[in-house]
Amino acid sequence: MNSENLTSLGSHAEHVIFFILIQIITILAFSKAVSVLARKLLGQTNVAGEILAGILLGPSFLASLFPGVFSIIFTSDTSIAFIGLSQIGLIFLMFQIGMEFDFSRQLKGEKKAFLLISAAGIIVPFIIGFFTANYFWSLLPDPKPDLLGFKLFFAVAMSITAIPILGRIFMELNYSGTRIATLIISAAAIDDVIGWLLLGTITALVTSSFNGFIVIQNISLLLLFSLAVFFIGSRLISPYINLQLKLSGRINSTTIFYVISGLLCSAIITSLLGVYAILGGFIFGLSLHKNRGFVHAWNTTIGRFVNVFFLPLFFAYTGLKTNVGLLSSPSDILLCLIILLLSFVGKFGGTYLASRFVGETHRNSLIIGFSMNTRALMELIVLNVGYDLGLLPQKIFTMLVIMAVISTFMITPILKVLLRNKDDKSQVVQLPS
Repeated sequence: MNSENLTSLGSHAEHVIFFILIQIITILAFSKAVSVLARKLLGQTNVAGEILAGILLGPSFLASLFPGVFSIIFTSDTSIAFIGLSQIGLIFLMFQIGMEFDFSRQLKGEKKAFLLISAAGIIVPFIIGFFTANYFWSLLPDPKPDLLGFKLFFAVAMSITAIPILGRIFMELNYSGTRIATLIISAAAIDDVIGWLLLGTITALVTSSFNGFIVIQNISLLLLFSLAVFFIGSRLISPYINLQLKLSGRINSTTIFYVISGLLCSAIITSLLGVYAILGGFIFGLSLHKNRGFVHAWNTTIGRFVNVFFLPLFFAYTGLKTNVGLLSSPSDILLCLIILLLSFVGKFGGTYLASRFVGETHRNSLIIGFSMNTRALMELIVLNVGYDLGLLPQKIFTMLVIMAVISTFMITPILKVLLRNKDDKSQVVQLPS
């Protein structure tokens, strides 16, 4: 390569990095501003505000009102780099989500109650989503996505619950230590694990073009890989981390190297197995979830950077694919309302009835039903996978994103109303540690 080519390559690289930096600072600043406004004016969590900011940064707001500004900031020259950056961030986010599952605490007591609520919370909306998807698929323009793949992703989108968001909301409302909150978090944890298993299975089906032999092969390899990761994570990496924490009291650079190397290798392998790299991040995080000392150390150091830097990038990545302007006709708006109704009836209805069946009061059952209807980050991850696989066209994708945003924004004000009366001791009884 001659000097002119090197100069040209260097100039192009500088051009790309310049606009990537402009995009990042725009996303971070805008997300911070919107999250502050959402918290002060709407009483929402920071994450809910960041989700809204991501939507507003895309075609739904910025590109429509300020097309010139949008085209300058989000130039096509940086699209591949931006996608790569957001997906790497998503792998780290899934790793942290996997580590958040503290089953040793969540599975204590009332197993029958939360297992039934969890089952109702995923089976009922999945069935509703699967059998109503035919109607939405029939309305799509040609070329239509694969029918079975569309139905499966539509059903999973109806079934997800956002356990990290619920945990933050309960903490902010000073409700996290109560019996009902722990019951909800336990049921949501089971739902999410099943949801990710379904996502991995369905992705394997779709990427193999529903070839039975390839699907069985890939799922078998995924199970073997998961067992190997759990063994390595719990028996090798976790004891090493404990030793380093005991010696230095913090996560040192060598520990970070091994953890990140394991995370990236896990993501590479699941990508090769056709179930997306993000599942590898989740599996690796789940293998370390019992080491609560490491989880706490990670969340208070590296985890904060991931949440502040990568989370807004992922929401912006989702927002760039979401165009509310596509829902311009009355029929489109009606379809969106039907999706909202189906998602609410499936998740809320199933968990409310299950809660009543296991003996919870009407108000407790309302709290459980509304809480389990929260989708947020988890839903957006599923929707992005379906979109990238070509199974969720942009209009349906946008409707489902709207559903995720509304289900997230409605939970905090509703819980504030339901928890207003503190005289009901069943709401505030603390669990034994």
